[in-house]
Amino acid sequence: MNPDTRLEFPIDTVPKNGTMYSINDELHWVRMPLPMSLNHINLWLIGSNDQATLVDTGMFLDDVKSAWTDLISKEKIDIKKLIVTHMHPDHIGLAGWFVKKFNVPLCMSRTDYLQCRLLAADTGEYVPHEAIDFYTQAGLSEKQIKNYIERFGFFGSIIHKLPDAYNRIKHGDMISIAGDEWQCIEGRGHTMEHICLFSKAKNLLISGDQLLPKITSHVGVFPTEPNANPLDDWLESCKRLIDFVPEDVLVLPAHGRPFLGAHKRLKTIINHHEESLSKLEEFLTTPKRSVDVFPVLFKREIDDSNFLMATGESIAHLNCLIERGLVSRNISEGIAFYERV
Repeated sequence: MNPDTRLEFPIDTVPKNGTMYSINDELHWVRMPLPMSLNHINLWLIGSNDQATLVDTGMFLDDVKSAWTDLISKEKIDIKKLIVTHMHPDHIGLAGWFVKKFNVPLCMSRTDYLQCRLLAADTGEYVPHEAIDFYTQAGLSEKQIKNYIERFGFFGSIIHKLPDAYNRIKHGDMISIAGDEWQCIEGRGHTMEHICLFSKAKNLLISGDQLLPKITSHVGVFPTEPNANPLDDWLESCKRLIDFVPEDVLVLPAHGRPFLGAHKRLKTIINHHEESLSKLEEFLTTPKRSVDVFPVLFKREIDDSNFLMATGESIAHLNCLIERGLVSRNISEGIAFYERV
């Protein structure tokens, strides 16, 4: 690794799943388990235990609910406000449970609240033909399409029913937490309206999935918006975040350990995607399906557990190249083929 891109990890202690580590009197790090290869999520309590604001919740699973119940009882935590960075299940899964059980207000962006409500409403009884056409066009086999149909509606099973009302937060808002002002910074591409929280006074950034120390967040295209270009949104968001936070801010990510080196990491993420786009353009000297470009974009093995995510991320890169005028897409017998212009 280039020494100029190395990050610093100033906090040696990492809490075990279901426990809390106090970084200082008013900042507490909670870690909860995830049932996947990415096996944890970091959640943040700000303020004193009797006047706490919680940022993100963990997934709607029995063991996570039990862990929260035990931790709240043991540490005598009284949560007064809940902020959710974005609508993915590991971040919002227990939001409705917290609102119902502890009577706390939910604060999040409008777009992610509405999108989460929309996705959670899918029961799986009806799979839109647009979704089947989307994945067929992408090059999925009949077996893979069948598996997709069987799992359709899974999102709602790992999301507690959201409350019917919420408090909107948006880019530029200032939220008062424990006597400090936290600025909302919008990110796009991972979701439509991801919110980071920045405290200038404390020099802290709760980054959600917008900025992670070791992995790059998923940026994908989905059947509801097949021609979207979330990758350009993501790259612009990363560039904007460089302008909003200092290099020495302590980043509190949703996955991995708190770190220093925000600008280094953001530039590494931007360069990674731009290099992937260049390699992909060079690869498309002959027509390829989106599923044919996996070896160019991914070092990890693509199997049934991550095939749909890999497909969505491949299409995101291809759509970005199309919008830049570098690649064309042609449909032949219901399959999309991409080729360098």
